[in-house]
Amino acid sequence: MFRSNKKVSRKNQFTYWLQYEAEDCGLIQPPLNAQKALDLLQSYLLGEDWYIVNPVNVEQGNSQVVHEILLKYSPQYMREWKEYRRRALNASSSKNSY
Repeated sequence: MFRSNKKVSRKNQFTYWLQYEAEDCGLIQPPLNAQKALDLLQSYLLGEDWYIVNPVNVEQGNSQVVHEILLKYSPQYMREWKEYRRRALNASSSKNSY
């Protein structure tokens, strides 16, 4: 299989993977492991400049990627997140009141 040496933009990584690295499965999409899939979604949906600043492990980083993608693209998740934060703030303020 031919591999190109040119630098692939992060936006075209999935197309590059399909063309040069994935096994040929005929009419259906080739198998893709979960971490590679999440990495491709992160680079495509959050942009080339997005990265995690905090020193967290891979699983925590995956949570943050999913959270950021949902915040950016799902109005329903944004409403759920705002409600969750409102409840969490109310619960913490009621614990601190004497």
